[in-house]
Formats: sequence, C-alpha cells, structure tokens
Amino acid sequence: MSIQPEIRAAAVVFRIDEHERRALADFAREMGDAGCSIGGMVQEAFFDDQGRRTRIDSVDLATGDHVMINQPSRNFPDGKECTLDTAALADAGAPLRRALIDRPDLVIAEKFGEQEEIGAGLADEILAVIAAGLPTLVLVPEPAVARWREVTGGEIAELPCEAAALRRWWREKS
Repeated sequence: MSIQPEIRAAAVVFRIDEHERRALADFAREMGDAGCSIGGMVQEAFFDDQGRRTRIDSVDLATGDHVMINQPSRNFPDGKECTLDTAALADAGAPLRRALIDRPDLVIAEKFGEQEEIGAGLADEILAVIAAGLPTLVLVPEPAVARWREVTGGEIAELPCEAAALRRWWREKS
C-alpha cells in the first residue's frame, strides 16, 4: 500500500483584465526574504519606451536565470500578440524539475496558460511538483480555471491573486 502525499497546492486565480499580477512574484520575494527556500519560476514582461511589450522571460526563482519564452510576432510587432517559443519552455521548466530534487519550502509556477491547458508546456512539471506534496502556488488565468479543475481533479484550493490570501494560505500550509 502506498501513501499519497498531502496536496499542499493552490491555484492563484487572476482575471485577464487585471493589470497587476505581481502578487505571486512579490509573495515569492517576501518568503525568500523571510528565509524560506523558494523554487520554481515567475514570468517577467519587458516593455519598450512606447509601452509595447518586447518579450516575456521565465525567471528561475532559485538562481535568477532568465529564459525568453515569448516575443512579439512578426505580424504584430506592437507587442499585442506574441509568439510563444515552445522549445524554450523546456528550459523554463528546469526550475520545477529541480524543485523535485531540492525540495524547497515553497514552489511557484507562474504558468498555466494555453499550452498547459492542452497538456503541453509545463503541465507535466507543475503536476509532478504538486503530486510530490511540495507547497506549490500556480498562477491560473480565470478562463483556464475549468480546465485546471479537470486536470487536478478539483481537489486544489483556489485563491485570489492578492497578497493577503497568499499569506493566509501559507500560514495554513506551513
């Protein structure tokens, strides 16, 4: 008989029209500053002088390394539509795979987008970290919540993308 680890994860749900989605990255920094070991990754958007998005990087929370995963497409150089570099996602998933070995206090996955909804992208890495019982927060856009529930069996807490909610969850899980 095998013993399943306790699920210690939550979806951090945000609305697409929310301009401020930094609560998760800020929480990771706050926890790191408090002495917790942090694994996983967040995304960082870069903009030009006119405010157009020039790229999105995946940032390894343990090392600070960046992997460019998204840039404006040739058809939409204004930054409104971007081209996902699916090959770069393999590199972007390295912090999640490493978390399975290093077992940090908290794992962040700021990536449950279109690729993950279809079972690609970082879906395997995210689910493996959750299945390992590591405390994990996954940023999930509101339109993807139904698919998230299907993928996870509806057994994972859902939190608003707010600092107070993240802190409350952490107190309950630690």
